[in-house]
Amino acid sequence: MNRKIITVSVLAVGIISCKGKTETYVSPVTAPITEAVFAPGHIEAGKQFSLMAYFDGYIREVPVTEGDLVKNGQLVVQQDNTTSAIQQQAATENLHISQQQASAASGVLQQLQAQLRSAEQTLLNNQTQYDRMARLLATHSVSKLDADNAKLAYDNAVANVEAISQNIAATKLNLQQSVVNSRSSQQTAAANTQYYNLVAPGNYKVYTLLKRKGDFVKKGEVVAMLGNPDSMIVVLNIDETSIAKVQLQQKVLVALNTEKSNTYTAHISRIYPQYDDNLQAYKVEAIFDSLPARLINGTLLQANIIVGSKDKALLVPRSCLSPDNKVIVRNDKKNDTILVKPGIISTDWVEILQGVSMSDKLLKAY
Repeated sequence: MNRKIITVSVLAVGIISCKGKTETYVSPVTAPITEAVFAPGHIEAGKQFSLMAYFDGYIREVPVTEGDLVKNGQLVVQQDNTTSAIQQQAATENLHISQQQASAASGVLQQLQAQLRSAEQTLLNNQTQYDRMARLLATHSVSKLDADNAKLAYDNAVANVEAISQNIAATKLNLQQSVVNSRSSQQTAAANTQYYNLVAPGNYKVYTLLKRKGDFVKKGEVVAMLGNPDSMIVVLNIDETSIAKVQLQQKVLVALNTEKSNTYTAHISRIYPQYDDNLQAYKVEAIFDSLPARLINGTLLQANIIVGSKDKALLVPRSCLSPDNKVIVRNDKKNDTILVKPGIISTDWVEILQGVSMSDKLLKAY
């Protein structure tokens, strides 16, 4: 809803009686006019945010109270983390086991190394036998079959050493991957355990505690409201018909519901670009030019945003203007219907940009 704040001088009014019917005519006047967009809202702490639970669980401790100043990392709400702590302990033990299995002294790798040493000794023996058979075959001292068997035994020994070496490399890789996975699980479990401790992400003031010791909270549920302790902002709700007129740095006149007799000035500091379905309005923020004393977070208010003003405007009563922007002007002894170009239109007044002059007499007919 828009409100226009208008100051006008006294109208020149004329009354004509025609055939028993009284008609009232008025002349336009010039006066200052200010257009304002009305907006309800509330007071909110600067950088205010909701502290939410990461997991389901009961609240074990709430070591702070509303109004407390908390530092970065300070505990605000602690949830019961028994299950998470058990999982973290199991993950830590699994990591220790994985690290032992991946070490050079592990039983698995020691066994494979023993197999490799045995295979390498067999390869050395088979190679010696093969070389001997090859020399004897050259002097026709052994049969070709015996030499071929020695060659086959040597080739098998080479293949066995290669297979065991590849098995050792693959086993080491698997064990190292197991360490990586175990470490990831342990770090995740440790992080999850810490998430049960809801801490302040900076230096803030606790404005609202929504849960207390013993309460059960669900994942994503708000447990506290925190915000900047040194600043308060005005949060306004603007309807769809008025948001296009609102711009940054525009002046705002604020009346708090707690002290309606006083008016404070502020200016628009932020316009949110998206329509808020929950509010059914556009959200706009304003900053006080001078912060009022004893300002309370959440206080409701009414505001007028000054979106336009003129020091001198041609004004006529709203009752002179028809819905299709026409007025009736008295011309000698007859009435003429004139199309006009209106400017700012309020409940009682219309700014006329084009179509009538100060000397015209307009019929109050609508």
